[in-house]
Parts: sequence; structure tokens; C-alpha cells
Amino acid sequence: MPDACIDVLWLSTGDIWMCGPEETAWFFQLPSGVVAAGVRFRPGVLPSLIGFHAHTVLNRRVRWRALVGDDNERALLRRLAAADCDTSRMLVLENEVATLAATGGCLDPLAEAVLAMVTQHPRARAAEVAAAMSITTRQLHRRCLSSFGYSVSTLSRIVRFHRFWSIAELAAPGTPLAAVAHDAGYSDHAHLVRDCRAITGAPPGRFLAESFATFPDMSDPYKTGPRFTATLAS
Repeated sequence: MPDACIDVLWLSTGDIWMCGPEETAWFFQLPSGVVAAGVRFRPGVLPSLIGFHAHTVLNRRVRWRALVGDDNERALLRRLAAADCDTSRMLVLENEVATLAATGGCLDPLAEAVLAMVTQHPRARAAEVAAAMSITTRQLHRRCLSSFGYSVSTLSRIVRFHRFWSIAELAAPGTPLAAVAHDAGYSDHAHLVRDCRAITGAPPGRFLAESFATFPDMSDPYKTGPRFTATLAS
């Protein structure tokens, strides 16, 4: 499900893939016997750390070596091959992330501020976000493409959808979808239906009936609770 995050995925076949930010849902299944381990980077983090434009990997799966070089990928593959269990492999990946954080570029404070604003103000328009950042809408568009892979309107649509999803999962049984849509920041129920179909390929009711929430058991970029919030912390 699109979440504006970037994933780095190791497969026991000896491959490491980077899964770029997505605009629509997609599905894959590991071949029988293949083991995987991965890291999910919160929106805007990985492009800042290793220096690339997120829009160049939008809706794409890219070999890790294309971003970090052959030598760095081979070194990581050797460490992962030496790990003899899931816990050890995750420790290798955590150490790799720590190294990237220590030696890579700094996180973009503007990207963090943009993500926080569209999360806290789901109805904010691009011009309002740009004004809050003290930049032009054109500058905002370029910065969002570089950090997130999306325009600010697409980023807002994806964040708002996750807000809807998490609110729906926490809502009391029988809560009308129109009420959930309003709380999530949609202008009306039809707005929710359009966005849900565009992102998932299904109307909201069917999506909720067939989907399963990954939080809190799996990494979720948008932490839910009394107040819906998001952070760029990796």
C-alpha cells in the first residue's frame, strides 16, 4: 500500500532491492523457500541520507547497488550471508542504517515540516503549505518531488488515506464511513471513494473488509493514537 516510504529489501537469492515510493497498491509474492529481510525508511529520509531524487525511483524497484555502488552492496551482502538467523540479519540491516545515518547527508528540515503540516492539516492546499514554508508553490513542488517522489497534493492524498485507514481500524463497529471520512480530512464521502479507488483499486467498504492493518505488528510510517501524527525519524 502506498505510504510515501522507501523500502530496502534483502532476498536470500542474493539480491538487494530498493522499492521506491508508490502511487498505487501493488502485490508481490516471494518464491517458495526464499527468505527476506528489510528496512522501511520513513518519508523523505533515504533520499537525504544517500543523495538522490525520490521522483527518479517513483513506482520503481531498483537494485541497491545502483544507489550505493557495487562495493558497498557486496560488503552488505557478505555480512547478511554470514548472519545465520532472522535476528542476526535484522541486526546487520540496523547497523547499515546506523552507518548511513552517521555518514550520510542531513535530513531536510523543510521536508519534515511539509510532512508534519499535511499530516496535521489534511485539508491544506498546496498554496497554503507553500506559504507556511515561506517558499513559492513551484519551489514546494520541486522540493516535494526530490524528497518524497510526489507533488504535495499526492503526498497529502496518501497521508490522508492512511489517516482514514487508521481511524477506521480504531472506530467503533458500525461507525458510518461518512463520519470516518470527515474525521480523516475528506471533503465528503465521494472524495474518499475517489481517492480510495485511485490508490487501492477498490471502494472504501471493500478495501476495509479485505485489507489488514500492519500496525502495530509491522512498521507503520504513521503512528496512530489519540492524535494522528507522522515523523521523519528513521
